[in-house]
Amino acid sequence: MNKKIGLIIQGPVISSGVRGPLLRDKNIITQKKDESFVDFNCIENINKLSLKANGLFKNVVLSTWKNQEIDILKNIKTIDKIIISDENQFEEIYIKNNIFKQNYRKQFHTLKVAMDYLNDHDLDFIVKIRTDLFVDLDQLYEECVKTINKKTILINNGIRHKTRFLEIDDFILGAEPKLFTAWMENIMNIEFRNWGGSHHRLMLSYLWTKYEKSFKYNKLHFFHQEIENNSNKLSNLAIREWEYFHILDKDILSNSKLRGEKLDKRYFEFDVQKPLKGRHKFKYNFTLYFKWFRENLL
Repeated sequence: MNKKIGLIIQGPVISSGVRGPLLRDKNIITQKKDESFVDFNCIENINKLSLKANGLFKNVVLSTWKNQEIDILKNIKTIDKIIISDENQFEEIYIKNNIFKQNYRKQFHTLKVAMDYLNDHDLDFIVKIRTDLFVDLDQLYEECVKTINKKTILINNGIRHKTRFLEIDDFILGAEPKLFTAWMENIMNIEFRNWGGSHHRLMLSYLWTKYEKSFKYNKLHFFHQEIENNSNKLSNLAIREWEYFHILDKDILSNSKLRGEKLDKRYFEFDVQKPLKGRHKFKYNFTLYFKWFRENLL
């Protein structure tokens, strides 16, 4: 029986960033040079993805930001819904006013609004890919079906660093709609950390979404200041979840293209590590914890 799977193509029309083959070096590339940096127009890639998805995925949603070339996308008939957010308005409201201190939430905003649209479409599963990433959608669909059968979530790679198992990469993500929606709502609404990026917040928010009730009054665990050496309870849960995650077949990433070029091999060619807990340090951010406590329980 065919599964009803929704596809979210998420991201900007113009993707600016480090070239695909150099992506694992992005934190040490400090200058915008032609040999390391590219401004990639995603329109052709979006069109190719939507054409391939037509008849394979039940719904195809493009969730992007306002752009002067957006009218071209409106003519693509294989996209069921185009959701256009205003990037400047988002930054003005949420980032400049320190409601969200981190730029990473822009990605999850575009996912959240797409989820809101797909929620009443009676889907078995939702998967998201990037506007600047081309992958074999036949293979991706099959990976989604395997994930559904395992009753877990889809992520794009295993653990690269054995002590950093409280992180999830954000290239490709998939989950059952109810879980995925709650997951994105939590990552948008809870300030788990006051520094860093998306990967550890994805895992913290996932664990919160799935196990929040089991922590009762001990939610302080989620507001630890370190990713490695985190609370034993949270670390044990994360290690257990890694045993059940469905990890994307690496052939999909090895044959993919990011911003028109092959993806850095270091994203899929590595020895998968077994998680190793560090010694727990009692080092929690009480300010963020009590901020959440006041906003939600008082």
